[in-house]
Amino acid sequence: MKQPRVISVPEVEEVLQTSLSPTLREQCLNADLRYEELTDEERDSYILEVVEVLTRNDLSAAGEHRLPEWEEGWAGNLEAFKRVQNLESLVPGYHGKHRLLHWKQRIIRPLVPYFDYRIHCLVVDWAIETYLSHVNALYDFGCGPAYHLLRARRYNPEARLVGLDWAKASQSTISEIVASGIETNLEGHNFSFYEPDYSLDFAPDSGVLTVAALEQVGERFEPFLQFLLQKKPAVCVHLEPIDELMDQKHLIDRLSVLYCRKRNYLKGFLTRLRQLQDQNKVKIHREQRTYTGSFFIEGHSLVVWSPR
Repeated sequence: MKQPRVISVPEVEEVLQTSLSPTLREQCLNADLRYEELTDEERDSYILEVVEVLTRNDLSAAGEHRLPEWEEGWAGNLEAFKRVQNLESLVPGYHGKHRLLHWKQRIIRPLVPYFDYRIHCLVVDWAIETYLSHVNALYDFGCGPAYHLLRARRYNPEARLVGLDWAKASQSTISEIVASGIETNLEGHNFSFYEPDYSLDFAPDSGVLTVAALEQVGERFEPFLQFLLQKKPAVCVHLEPIDELMDQKHLIDRLSVLYCRKRNYLKGFLTRLRQLQDQNKVKIHREQRTYTGSFFIEGHSLVVWSPR
């Protein structure tokens, strides 16, 4: 009989190379991150399933053509929030649907509902607390229903919160949140990574956040990168799939990278930042894996940098 395991505070601290604050330690304990390991046969079955998907020709690639799908997804959160007006209604529908997940270069089976959402929030909240708790304004690009921004308020009580997304349903959701009184120092703007709006007002000492958002642009991140270089935020924090940090000789890592390539997810971003650092145009503060992810990919590696 398989013995359940639980992701502990010391294990999270080891993975993130940090000491968690009391708030995050409590969050980790309350998340109840129980799981079980796979048998060898179950792991083989998982690998075969991923390989089968990688051989298909009908797997949709990320890109501009998928905007209607994101409009539909965020509209679902908007309608749910209108009905119940609670934070749970803002959780994107892609959380909680996978029976298996990535953790520390393994595939595990969660034993609690929304395991992926619980550990995802823990990692994102740690990044916000560590790098964005003192900025005057926080710009979340690709914010969707703004659920990360609302949690960010716990770590930065005064910041102007700005949610930006190419889907108009996101701005409608933010308007509903403000009208409900849950958070009033919050605003939404329509924004495309492909054609950045340079008229966007950037406050001094601001911070930028993207979470599985740049993922969608593939190799077409340069317009957004040039936008950030001109706007000069104090710090930029990204939790995205980053090929450069994966171990291409490790089977589970390699499958993750191959799936990202099949879906046209973010590619070459960290390499470009390293080039800019060599040119003394940016400073990279941190680049590391968080070893968390969904069924197909380890999608939340951390990259933190600032324009010079």
